[in-house]
Amino acid sequence: MPIHFFEPFPWRFCAICGATLILENDGEKLRPFCKNCQRYYYHNPTPATCCFVTNTGKDLLLTRRAIHPAFGQWTLPGGYMELGETTEESAARELLEETGIIAEQLKLLGISAQPSKLTGTILVMGFIVEKWNGIIRAGSDVSEAEFFQYDQLPPLAFTAHKELLRLYFQETNR
Repeated sequence: MPIHFFEPFPWRFCAICGATLILENDGEKLRPFCKNCQRYYYHNPTPATCCFVTNTGKDLLLTRRAIHPAFGQWTLPGGYMELGETTEESAARELLEETGIIAEQLKLLGISAQPSKLTGTILVMGFIVEKWNGIIRAGSDVSEAEFFQYDQLPPLAFTAHKELLRLYFQETNR
């Protein structure tokens, strides 16, 4: 799926010295540039993670969102990565925050890049939680956390989650 052009909030001033930025070609295209610092500014994708958690190998854990975007819709547990985190730490933190369970063993499933009205592009890394511990309860950003049988999954809100779910079914032969 191609990533659609996104017009980000324009960089106007240098984050280092405060000088007004100009558009200058970096060898590929015009980008905001600070003459004082000799620095280009780039609009990069925003990383996020999501988790695939099963209870018996036949049911998948989903969460119902209690915030926008996609308020009230079902998604995989996950969210934006924070500064200083590894992708695994981000997935484990989001899982704990949203479901109350602790990821003890994670395996990278795959990555999906999707257009975003908010950030331009979201790069979602999906993790299979191979081992977990705890009691499931709805936490921050979600109103419900529930297991669904594979053949009874509700529609997922995010395209990246749908794409990674297809990959999950291929990888796990489900």
